[in-house]
Amino acid sequence: MPVRAITRDPWLHAVLRSARDGLAPEDWFDAHTHMGQHDPDGMTATAQEILAGLDAAGQRRALLFAMHEPDGYTAANDAVLAACAASGGRLLPLARVAPNAEGALAEAQRCLAAGARGFKLHPRSDAFGLPHPVVEQLVALAHDRRAPVLFHAGRGIPHLGEAIVALARRYPHARLILAHAGVTDLGWIAPQVAELGNVFFDTAWWSIADQLQLFATIPPGHILYASDMPYGAGAMTAFLFSRCAAAVGLDAEARRAIAGGQLERIVTGEEPLDLGPAPGAAVLGSRVIEAERVEVMASAALNLAFRGANPTELLQLARSACRTWRTDAVGRLLATADRALRLALAAYADDPDDPRAIVPPALVAVILAGTPSVPLPELE
Repeated sequence: MPVRAITRDPWLHAVLRSARDGLAPEDWFDAHTHMGQHDPDGMTATAQEILAGLDAAGQRRALLFAMHEPDGYTAANDAVLAACAASGGRLLPLARVAPNAEGALAEAQRCLAAGARGFKLHPRSDAFGLPHPVVEQLVALAHDRRAPVLFHAGRGIPHLGEAIVALARRYPHARLILAHAGVTDLGWIAPQVAELGNVFFDTAWWSIADQLQLFATIPPGHILYASDMPYGAGAMTAFLFSRCAAAVGLDAEARRAIAGGQLERIVTGEEPLDLGPAPGAAVLGSRVIEAERVEVMASAALNLAFRGANPTELLQLARSACRTWRTDAVGRLLATADRALRLALAAYADDPDDPRAIVPPALVAVILAGTPSVPLPELE
């Protein structure tokens, strides 16, 4: 299915385009996109749809790998390799490997010889845990090639950070990437990451609280921009990245590195950039409780929508939280979030059979409310 484009409302489109300020299409290199037709979750994507998603977001390149394939990954990996070869350099392949499958190591070696830049491993979909002997062999291969290994580190699995840290120490030339902001381990892993040069996090996640912890507590050189297409849209994840980077005060060099420069170094086997220490949570400033109320209720509405339920009541409560006597910057922030929430309610009213239609405007409201210290986008 096509990546959901964020062009339905001109105002919303303009808000999201503000994330591109100072970054050219060539600066963007998405660390996390999928293609496939057989994932049991019902999502599908072709390489052309991923390229169209990049174009819609004003971005140039992406890593691409197979979606879940219950019958095995050989044909799916071949399809990814062929699509990347035909993309004019815009798509670079990762081989997806199921460690419990017979011949997993041979499949990994075959794909590397055919041009794969590294591996994607998914503990939930492919039903394995860490530590795992085949995963160790795959990381050893990546170490020999100075190549990336992208681990699913989002919902549906227990924590895996201890095993990742141990692998990173044993195989210092492997580039180990925790997908989905590493939410399984984000609360404790920061000190270990600060002393390791080869553990990274991609930003393919929607929760503003998780993203702010990522940007505040993980050194910027260890963060890689990612969309999760087709599950996420590049225009939205770029907006989320832009707001969080501004909230913690990252400079232009760090923003360019996160947007794609660091990933370029990783896939070409160069030494990663050291962009200094994490900013620290203190840079986020004091709480803005009015905005927090909006963020909490709009986030709850999104959780309902993701599960196919009616989000109307919580969207209305989030709108009520936007009502204020304030006429300062916080008042303007709440008014802007309210405009996005109105669009979310209208989207659901137009298509009540698809609660996920609220996601683009409701998520914009969440992101704005979660970053009250960042000036509002300047729109024409």
